[in-house]
Amino acid sequence: MQPAIKDKIMQQHNFTNYYRVYQHDTAVRKVSANDFKQVVTRIAFPPVYSLPTDGTMFYGYLNQIEAMEKAKAGALAFIEGVIKKVDDGINQLKQYRVDHYEDLNINLLDANIRRLEQEMHIK
Repeated sequence: MQPAIKDKIMQQHNFTNYYRVYQHDTAVRKVSANDFKQVVTRIAFPPVYSLPTDGTMFYGYLNQIEAMEKAKAGALAFIEGVIKKVDDGINQLKQYRVDHYEDLNINLLDANIRRLEQEMHIK
């Protein structure tokens, strides 16, 4: 088989690569499945299991198109989640102001505090 044809077949049927998308990231990284790296292991008894942090959590996909679609969907879901947190925070702030209206607008005014301070020093 000619090298050019073999390269074209390998590009069409990419058996040695996959695509990695980190959580809350939009970049799609091509990773070679043949890129072997030595893994340092530490034996612990009993074994300790944990999930990686958000910054190191990733998903692997067999093709670039699916990886790009998932990266976009993940980014949009993250943005919607942050917007919901902001909306919840604004609603909580509004409710706090309603609950403490009298104190914030009458009892705790600087003028009332200074007046009470003067009265306490006079007596």
